[in-house]
Amino acid sequence: MKRITAFLIGLLTGAVVVGAAGTATYYGYVRPRHLAEVKREAEKDAADRSSLSLRVSDLTKDLQAADKKLPVQPGQTSVNKLSETAEAQLTKKLQAEQFVGTVLLVRNGTIIYHQGIGYADAAKKRLNTVKSIYQIGSTQKSLTAIALAQLIQAGKVHYGDNIHQYYSQIPASHNITIREMLNMRSGLIYTLGAPKTVLTDDQVIQRSLDNLTYDADFHGKQNYQAVNFVLLAGIIEKISGQSYEQYITQHLFQPLQLTNTQAGFAWNFAQQPNRTVSYVAKDGIGTYDKTITENLADMRGELGTGNIYTTPYALYRLERAIIQGKYTSTAAVAELRDTTDGQYGGGVYNFPTYVYSHGVKNYQELVFTMSDDGNTAAILMTNRAYDYNNALPRARWYYHFAQTAELATEVTKS
Repeated sequence: MKRITAFLIGLLTGAVVVGAAGTATYYGYVRPRHLAEVKREAEKDAADRSSLSLRVSDLTKDLQAADKKLPVQPGQTSVNKLSETAEAQLTKKLQAEQFVGTVLLVRNGTIIYHQGIGYADAAKKRLNTVKSIYQIGSTQKSLTAIALAQLIQAGKVHYGDNIHQYYSQIPASHNITIREMLNMRSGLIYTLGAPKTVLTDDQVIQRSLDNLTYDADFHGKQNYQAVNFVLLAGIIEKISGQSYEQYITQHLFQPLQLTNTQAGFAWNFAQQPNRTVSYVAKDGIGTYDKTITENLADMRGELGTGNIYTTPYALYRLERAIIQGKYTSTAAVAELRDTTDGQYGGGVYNFPTYVYSHGVKNYQELVFTMSDDGNTAAILMTNRAYDYNNALPRARWYYHFAQTAELATEVTKS
């Protein structure tokens, strides 16, 4: 019994001694080393975080510096390179016309003035800017014409072809040529207003065919009739196998990488952030009191004319691309626009050194003039059409101003 008691006492004593030694070892050696390691890891982690923060800060600074070095894309910001005198002259002219919209003036390939004026949406106090979009009205015919010129250059149709093979039901179709339709000399007349229901392209063409007339007295004489371009758009569809919208988008908009925010068709207009509300200018007094909203039936009521919108700069790029041979050869453009005496030819009015176009749709107006090399232009787009019966004199004034206005600084090509 005494031996057992002694054994147990010895065992307990040993346990106490070992425990004390272990405790002493932990607190005397293990724990300090562990704490030191934890501290080192914490300091390393803090250093890593600090280093990462510095790298992020440096990267942010580098990116900001790079952004400052990147050139601003032309046409996306307001520009005013006019002298104070020239600016005052332009402002006086615009105020006299009660102008509301966007003005783009380009000289020798460089934007010298690009500003929004007035409200895009007065109710929401949203101003017009250089990115505002407007309907281009009849100027769309210049796009229809170059689309047809592409097919002519490809040998799929010819200027001298008569339209009987496409529209045999038209009176005198054996004698009316593609050229005559492009130059508004076909003798075809169409006076029916916009449809009340939404029509397909085929229905628009058929409605035109059912309601047009032919006047032999006007055959060979210039007589502006939009129906010529409705039917030409139909020929583009027949030859290409694409809808007019598909063809224009693929062959004209996409090569310039134009998005719906820059150019598109009227039925997509209302969804765009930079859309403009149309206002009525009544009795020569421009106000924001009365708005006009175009319905889908009217938007779809024509084909090849009157249902495209763009920004002023997008239109400049499109028309410059036409003139400079980006869509066809320059020789093909010259053949398309075969007049030089101010007569209508190939979708525009052609003068010896410049082309002119005018479009009005839903109280939005475009006045457009461009040099024959595509480098100098005056483009005014408004969402409150005012004096559109005097469009050509106005266009000439702004074009001359773009050519001659005094600049505040030396113009460098952008």
